[in-house]
Amino acid sequence: MNVQLEVENNQEKKRIILENMLDLIDEHGLMGVPMSLLAKRAGIAAGTIYHYFDSKDTMIMELFEYVRKTISDQIFKIKDLTSTRYEVGFKCIWINLYHYFTQNPKVLSFMEQFFSSPFQRMIHSDQNKLYEDHFKGFFQRAIRDQYIKPYDINIIACLYMGGLISAAKQHNNGFHTFTEEKLADMADILWEGLRSRSN
Repeated sequence: MNVQLEVENNQEKKRIILENMLDLIDEHGLMGVPMSLLAKRAGIAAGTIYHYFDSKDTMIMELFEYVRKTISDQIFKIKDLTSTRYEVGFKCIWINLYHYFTQNPKVLSFMEQFFSSPFQRMIHSDQNKLYEDHFKGFFQRAIRDQYIKPYDINIIACLYMGGLISAAKQHNNGFHTFTEEKLADMADILWEGLRSRSN
């Protein structure tokens, strides 16, 4: 038996289940997806789902981690932020996030539903903010190096995420599509409000 191949096959099956769950949550809501429908959509037997996830709650928590990692891998494309001017990275990541959420509206829908549900309390306290694993260090370094004002990290994260989520939802709901110039303007307004005048 090729153990490596078996592991890869299992990982691929889990990915297929999670991706189909993401689609169905977008269609039916976080709590409105029966396992029978998921099995049908994924093209597997219902019992197979429980081979990979011991409960629906477990699956939703794993979906959250899967989505969060996927977003982080996509967004933090600047390979070496230490050699990039912080202002450039700050604005680039903000715009990258906007584009990711407009290209993947079901992800934004899932994350909003997740953070409005009891599931958010199941996350360990040091992981209970969107992308905190990357953003916390990104913002803490900026405060330490006096690139941005020393506000509470949670305040900074709310300001940083709030505007881009609102803009992405306007696009996703068909109300308005922002040009690259307008996105740059918004990122600049955010930067000007947070940047330290001493640097």
